[in-house]
Amino acid sequence: MGLIERDGNMYEFITHTWNPIKGMCKHNCSYCYMKKWNKEDRILYIDETEFKTNMGYDNYIFVGSGTDLFASNIPEEWVNRSLNHCYNANNTLFGATNKFLFQSKNPEGIVKHIKHPVFKNSVVCTTIETDLFYKDIMGYAPKIEDRVLAMEEINKFGIETYVTVEPIMQFNHDKLVEYIRRCKPNQVNIGANSNTDIVLPEPSKDEVIRLINDLNTFTQVVRKSNLDRLL
Repeated sequence: MGLIERDGNMYEFITHTWNPIKGMCKHNCSYCYMKKWNKEDRILYIDETEFKTNMGYDNYIFVGSGTDLFASNIPEEWVNRSLNHCYNANNTLFGATNKFLFQSKNPEGIVKHIKHPVFKNSVVCTTIETDLFYKDIMGYAPKIEDRVLAMEEINKFGIETYVTVEPIMQFNHDKLVEYIRRCKPNQVNIGANSNTDIVLPEPSKDEVIRLINDLNTFTQVVRKSNLDRLL
């Protein structure tokens, strides 16, 4: 497949996605949009053809948008090959030209690779949908506190970090704000559930507005277009 141009409900700042690892994500979140495409429980595999991909120039590439590249069941060799391909694409006479987004619900997996040089031209992002943990919805994803602890560690390396609150679910205001503050994100992206097949516990309009206002006191908040449904 190679580079895929951004479409659907993708971040507006992203130009392309690249997915060297394919198959069902270990986290198995009920709302995951990829379940619409992966109708069968496919085992994880590394797609060798993806490593022939020309990453181009001046792109902003979301690596692993289809399957979490840093989930605990992804072999280290696969992760390293993926990071190396991105880094080598930028290792040109003209210097680094692409920027990469690495987003994971298991940022602890990113910590293991954080000294890889590709992260100098990357953003590390984690998802914090709520401060609560809805087991039936969030499947086998790491607990929120574990994600925050890993992001605190990543921040020690001076790497640009984002937090994504999507799909936003019912939350305890003060606790969620504190979790996000601890991540020290340069940007927070907030979006609503886009999977119409799944009904989630969602906050009210007033709760969302209050959250946005409080987050704006210490970081930049970007509202995804799908958030309009709740506002």
